[in-house]
Amino acid sequence: MDSRLTQYLPLLDFLATVFGKETELVLQDFTNGLDNSVVYIKNNLSGREIGAPATDFVLDVYKSKVYLEKDFLVNYRTKTITGKELYSSSFFVKDKGQLIGMICINADKSKLITLKHLFESSLGVLNEELNIKEQDNGDNVVENFYASADSLIEDTIIKETQGKDLSKSRMTKDEKVAIVRSLYQKGFFDFKDSVSRIAEVFHMSEVSIYKYVQQVKQEEEQSKTI
Repeated sequence: MDSRLTQYLPLLDFLATVFGKETELVLQDFTNGLDNSVVYIKNNLSGREIGAPATDFVLDVYKSKVYLEKDFLVNYRTKTITGKELYSSSFFVKDKGQLIGMICINADKSKLITLKHLFESSLGVLNEELNIKEQDNGDNVVENFYASADSLIEDTIIKETQGKDLSKSRMTKDEKVAIVRSLYQKGFFDFKDSVSRIAEVFHMSEVSIYKYVQQVKQEEEQSKTI
């Protein structure tokens, strides 16, 4: 763990004790990459362990650079490895404008929602003070937790290819480049072994995938100069 992050450990222990077992506290360290960024976890709700990778949400934070404009994001929806939905908030740990880590608070509000339903059915009124926006589906989930970088890579590829068996479909070069472009824009290639995994899916050599990535990079650089 980077020494600049160790100062937050007593605070995390304190918050974990105050919030109790229904709230997970996580510290992520990005100074050595994103593959094993979870360095602290208490009151585990997400099913992850120390050494778990960053999430799709973190990739989006990096690409959008929202941390340059805000110090934190609150009350967004996340989904655990087992499919359970949590309410999450993240604090950006920065050093001279660089994002070096994140403190994440993931809360299970299912019991509060159950109590809210109980009050509504018993009293026939809405309890506005709970301020919980419920959804019947997971459309608003913006972050998914993964046990390993491999599982994140696999899930990302499945989403981008819509679960198709690419060995049985003839894709044009432009179609393959389009998928690589989308993955690149989401930060997919910041993970180790991502090139080899997409090469397996496309049934191509890693050299060919690297060429696609370089093509996408050049296109982005050219678009910035226009």
